[in-house]
Parts: sequence; C-alpha cells; structure tokens
Amino acid sequence: MKSLIFILVGLYLSWHYTDLASDSSIQNALAPLGVFIFLILLAMWFVSKGDRRGGTGTSGGSGDYSGDSCSGGDGGCD
Repeated sequence: MKSLIFILVGLYLSWHYTDLASDSSIQNALAPLGVFIFLILLAMWFVSKGDRRGGTGTSGGSGDYSGDSCSGGDGGCD
C-alpha cells in the first residue's frame, strides 16, 4: 500500500509541476518525464496486484501434467 501512495503522490506532483511552455527545464522536460515514469509504475503496480489475486499469471497452475499416464513423449497412450 505504501508503494501505491508513493506512486500516486509522485504522479500528482509531476502532473502539477508540468508546464510545457515554461523556460525552466524542470517544468518542461523533467516533470513530463516524471508523469510518464509514474504512469508506467502505476500500470506495473496494477499488473502485479492482479497476479497475486489469482489472475491469469503463472502463479495458479503451470499446466504441468506429469502425473498423467499418457503424458510421455513417445506420442501416444496404450
């Protein structure tokens, strides 16, 4: 939860200080870069939370059917 708060505060501050018409390089270059970085971090945070909740990630089942009697590499089951 701390990471989400950090990302949202960083995103807000970067958005707040973004001014593309400014003569200051912090406001017209670094702040928009910060917005982009924090948006990427926010997307990554949502993806990682989705995997932990049993989403479509590999944490559920791996699809390994090694216990099946017909799973050999010989091409068939007799």
